Order: sequence, then C-alpha cells, then structure tokens
Amino acid sequence: MQHSDSKHLPYSCRQWFTLVADIESYPAFLPGWSSARILQSDGSRLQVEQQLRLGPLDLRFHSTAQLENCTRILITSNDGPFRNMTIDWRFAPLPEDHCQVSVEITLALRAGLLKRPLEQALGHSSGQLLRLFEQRAHALYSVR
Repeated sequence: MQHSDSKHLPYSCRQWFTLVADIESYPAFLPGWSSARILQSDGSRLQVEQQLRLGPLDLRFHSTAQLENCTRILITSNDGPFRNMTIDWRFAPLPEDHCQVSVEITLALRAGLLKRPLEQALGHSSGQLLRLFEQRAHALYSVR
C-alpha cells in the first residue's frame, strides 16, 4: 500500500521539520496513536517505540527516524505488524518563509488474519496524515 501527498503550506521548513520530528507528541493529535517514546537518540537518528490502537487492536512496534536537518525525515520499521513501513517526509523552502511539505508512505504488512482490516485502517489514516499535521501546525504556530 502506498500513499503520497504534497502541499504548499505556511510556516518555515524549520517549523515543519520540528513538528514532524517531535514524535513523542504524535499521540496528542494523531488518532490511533496511544504512545510514542524515544528510546535512543544520537542527534540525527532516533530509535522509537510506538503503539497504535485501532479499535480492539493494540499494535506496538519499533521504528527508526533519520533526521536530515530541515530537509527530510525518514521513518522506517520492519517490526510488529510491518514487514516494511516507510514514511518519507521532505521539506523544500518557498518564498515568504513557506514550505513545500511532501510525505510518501509505503506499508507492507505481515500476513495473517488481521492483515486486511489493518490495511483498511492504516490506508485511511495515511490519507489523512498531512491534513492532521497541518491542523497541528496551525494550532501551534498561528498568531492568535
């Protein structure tokens, strides 16, 4: 399953990079995320334990986030329900301190009885991801 989205958005690439890199805050605004905890950080690489709750399913997995300052965040996992998961965020500066934010999501789930319902739930969530981050950015960065 693949999904990609790209949008010209207000706020600087530094603000967008900071927002996406704040993985421990995901449960505050991403539906289904019940926890996210950084286990290890070496500055440009984060080892993260995350937990999703999709209906009665509780899915725990580990991921790695590669941080390329203000230009890219690559999140990968082959743990838990994922045979392969890649979330590739890219940030390109635009005039007036705006940013072109792009995200490409690739998911391959392990075989099993839960594969189809998980694909449906995660596929729906993937289509909402950029919009949810955009709402979070407005909440954090808009002048009131």
